[in-house]
Amino acid sequence: MLYCQVKMNEEDKDLAVKIVEYNNNAPLIFKKIKQFLLRIIPYKIEVEHIGSTAVKGLGGKGIIDILIVTEREYMQKIVELLESSRYKYNPDASTISEKLFVSGPYWYKEKDLHIHIHITFFESKEHKDKLLFRDYLRGHPEEAKTYYELKKKWSLEAVPDRPKYTELKSSYIRKVLDIAREENQS
Repeated sequence: MLYCQVKMNEEDKDLAVKIVEYNNNAPLIFKKIKQFLLRIIPYKIEVEHIGSTAVKGLGGKGIIDILIVTEREYMQKIVELLESSRYKYNPDASTISEKLFVSGPYWYKEKDLHIHIHITFFESKEHKDKLLFRDYLRGHPEEAKTYYELKKKWSLEAVPDRPKYTELKSSYIRKVLDIAREENQS
């Protein structure tokens, strides 16, 4: 099973997570995935590009992250639709009840990419936080650059403990969200 679209080679084996440069094709890949999702999901949804590939110049794991926002009652039905299209539901990917997570393959230009799909409901904290973080980094390229450099550093610090990488990243994200909320209130 693929964990990300970028395969680790021998010199990367000592990293907790391989961090790669921004892929300029990410917005186009997202657009194609969005069209696919809108075609197979018959419910009212919004499809947002989130994660590192949604911020120009921000390197990351190279995985396209998608946020599907819908009515709460459709969340599980969307998971079932995605499962019928070869995506895997991972109930342990989140401890919060307002987010469901699936991941799986997306065929793009003769490559089998691995994508992550987060599913939540309109106006949930998850919905607001994912977009607030993305939009803050888009509006503050210097912060996005700092985040990219930190991710590379954390990847080395966390070896071989991948959950430690996630913990370091999560702490940073919370701090940025606090700053973004404060800025939005001004």
